[in-house]
Amino acid sequence: MPTFASEAERREILDYFSNRFGIPEKAFEGFCFLLGKRKIWVVRGHPELERLMKQLKFESAGIPLLRTKTSMWKPTTTGLHLFGLHATRNVIDLEGDALQAFLKREAIDGSLPLEPGFVIVRCKGKVLGCGIYGKGRLRSQLPEKRGEPFRGKLYPENL
Repeated sequence: MPTFASEAERREILDYFSNRFGIPEKAFEGFCFLLGKRKIWVVRGHPELERLMKQLKFESAGIPLLRTKTSMWKPTTTGLHLFGLHATRNVIDLEGDALQAFLKREAIDGSLPLEPGFVIVRCKGKVLGCGIYGKGRLRSQLPEKRGEPFRGKLYPENL
């Protein structure tokens, strides 16, 4: 059962988003973090939330924000849709052939202005989701179904 993040755990999550993506702490004001075995969720804070949740048995609540791996955290697509618009670092806008390759889950080779690791991928300033960049290669981390509506369209109108 997920538990509320302690102040130290909250600080670690906020530092991750600030250091990796330049997302300011202010973007998370009014939100609480819940920690599970393999995920961290974000929920809107409420004075009675902790008391109410202690009365319930639940496996998850809110929006999945991070998947926790042994050595790293991976931001979720849904979490990036909510908070990625605040990012100022490790963000790339794709268009044309590069966008189509990303949506088809094909690697994009080349030197990009990104640090190795997870990155936020956008089109026309709108967050698509997560990619991973390393050794001169960007790979999509989008769930396969998320890219389907846009494949074959040079500039997705639905973004």
